[in-house]
Amino acid sequence: MRCRWIPLLLMAWAPFAFAANIDKSDLNGDGSVDDQDLDIVATVYLEEDPSTVDWCNFRESSILNPKYFRRVMQDSIKHYQALLDYINVAYGCDAVDPGGDLSDLNEDGVVDLDDLALFSTNYLQKNWETVDWCVFHGAVLAGADYDGKPTSYYLTNFVELLEFINLQFNCGGVPPQPDNLALENTPRFLGRITNAPLLSADSYITDALTGSLFIYDEFLVPKGEIKGLNRPLGVAVDAQGRILIGNNGRANVEVFDLATGDLLAVFGQGIVTTPNAITVDDFGYIYVTDSRSNTVKVFDPAYNHVRTIGRPGEGEADLMFPIDTEVVVSSGGGTGSVYEVFVADQGNDRIQVFDLEGNWQRSITFAGTDGVGCNWFTGVCDIPGAPPFYHLTAIDTDSLGQLYVVDSFSGVVFIFDAADGSYKGLYGEYGTAPGQLRVPTDVLISPTDMAIVLAGDGDRIEIFTPQ
Repeated sequence: MRCRWIPLLLMAWAPFAFAANIDKSDLNGDGSVDDQDLDIVATVYLEEDPSTVDWCNFRESSILNPKYFRRVMQDSIKHYQALLDYINVAYGCDAVDPGGDLSDLNEDGVVDLDDLALFSTNYLQKNWETVDWCVFHGAVLAGADYDGKPTSYYLTNFVELLEFINLQFNCGGVPPQPDNLALENTPRFLGRITNAPLLSADSYITDALTGSLFIYDEFLVPKGEIKGLNRPLGVAVDAQGRILIGNNGRANVEVFDLATGDLLAVFGQGIVTTPNAITVDDFGYIYVTDSRSNTVKVFDPAYNHVRTIGRPGEGEADLMFPIDTEVVVSSGGGTGSVYEVFVADQGNDRIQVFDLEGNWQRSITFAGTDGVGCNWFTGVCDIPGAPPFYHLTAIDTDSLGQLYVVDSFSGVVFIFDAADGSYKGLYGEYGTAPGQLRVPTDVLISPTDMAIVLAGDGDRIEIFTPQ
């Protein structure tokens, strides 16, 4: 489906026919539809930074589901044709695939020779009687080219027609089961990363611009993809091999099977607003860092909301746009292990620490405040020769109990002792060359304490050896 401009000649002859369908796309009233109007849509209606909006995805979602557009814009899509046309031209969105099986081309309710004739003419540019349909059918099932052209599109969009060909011409082919994890897109902007070291050597990385979760092999090469997400942010894998993905566009958490990519469950609707990060502790409890609500939402293994950690504000135990959460385990000697919840409190330039029940324990601020070194007891940090924290984006821990803190503004990763807060060092610098970080979005410490950092400028990943 393509957007079409209304012919001027038609408007001239029928001015009154369009009077009730006035286009409201010029939101700022300056006489033109442009990026300034998109800024209004992003900030007022989507409540998002305009630079982070995937406009082609917004346009596609609107065209395929007008109810989605009405929910966002609180108005009918028919009043914003010029806005959707501008997005299409400015961002090169091209056609919108309506999805679903397209086999019934003449829309008469049955897939038969009439549809095959239309398919042959429209897609193969051949008379259907001249086509060896079993050769075509076999090429599609094998993923091979037919007549010098790829056939993967037919396998996913003409399932019924392929079944008809198989039966009508006695081809004997058995259509393969759909691969939910097939890699179809190219990563555009990597956001959050996680792994499942006890289950797989793969890494799992969300991409809000593409709307997918990409699966990387042990050499960090993309090999699979969970598609159809809506601005995915946080991601985690639980002990049962289920991938939990926070969908910012749908304000929920979706659960997928690690092996098949099948959707297993959805939770958090009406509770979570911006699932920026997800962490699962040793007991199966799920911590969703909800940046927009300035809290961390905790769910039990059955996906029931059990508590909320933090509250909006700047005081003790308050959070202001929390960005990431980690459950840190420390040995308690004879009393056993002690579990604590570390929260990167971006708006307050600090790390907050809570117990598992959500009770505040302590915090340390990285704002350039004068202090005696870095420790949990003074609550402040002055690092000689290092910049203060400007924009926290992620935290993680290694096997030695060290806390890694990512600052996207400086393009560095700080290392602290998680137990006493003492400063250990840093790595990285702002830039796009190897070893440099532009606006790093996340860090993952591997089982061998390698630091895997998403550099923040597309699909670049930097790996640092243990400090």
